[in-house]
Amino acid sequence: MSWTENDSKDFIDFGDFFIPYRRQQAEVVCQMISEVKLLETVVDLCCGEGYWCQRILQEYSNATVYGFDISEEMLSKARQSLAEYQGRFKPQKFDLAEKGWRATMPSADVVVSSLAIHHLNPAEKKELYADLYAKLNKGGVLLISDLVLPTVTAGYHLAGRQWEDYVKYESEKESNPAVYQEFIKEKWNFFYHPQEDPIDQPSGIFEQLCWLNEVGFENVDVYWMFAGHTIFGGWK
Repeated sequence: MSWTENDSKDFIDFGDFFIPYRRQQAEVVCQMISEVKLLETVVDLCCGEGYWCQRILQEYSNATVYGFDISEEMLSKARQSLAEYQGRFKPQKFDLAEKGWRATMPSADVVVSSLAIHHLNPAEKKELYADLYAKLNKGGVLLISDLVLPTVTAGYHLAGRQWEDYVKYESEKESNPAVYQEFIKEKWNFFYHPQEDPIDQPSGIFEQLCWLNEVGFENVDVYWMFAGHTIFGGWK
């Protein structure tokens, strides 16, 4: 299976509910980006409808953001929502799993990615990290928000319960029970349905920090974690 435009539509419709503490995650990323001394070029891998792009463009007026995504639906939505940043937002279609785009990707001060790299297998992740390190400018940072694999059964139960409780709470808070019902119906919760979609191949957080370190990144760290969703990264 692979990502479809129906997946894109669901993500656009329900992302604010299904992604735990989405706004807080964006705030964490923007705060870490503030450590970059010279910030001109940002690359967002699998930018979706442009949620992170918008926050970065708002916070950093000198930044140009390149938004890469496989979905025309997502890129179209991003162009619309970021129209006021014309000239500073540069959308581009790509396939994360392919390699040709890496040679033409601009050198960047910051590379970010949200809920996408877990679609790659371990070898592909490590190769991607090495390629991104090569394209990152000195003093730059790679920041990844993604699903990570628990190491024990209790970890699956904890992440799954936290995720489901979060979506249920947000659904009730907005008086929109259909959101929670959709989350359950579509078996969106990986930690309860790990075999539901073969495209999902999350890796453990410890091994990914090791891979970042092995390919050259320094000061690798975890900056946020909840319900199996983690923000981590490293510096060049």
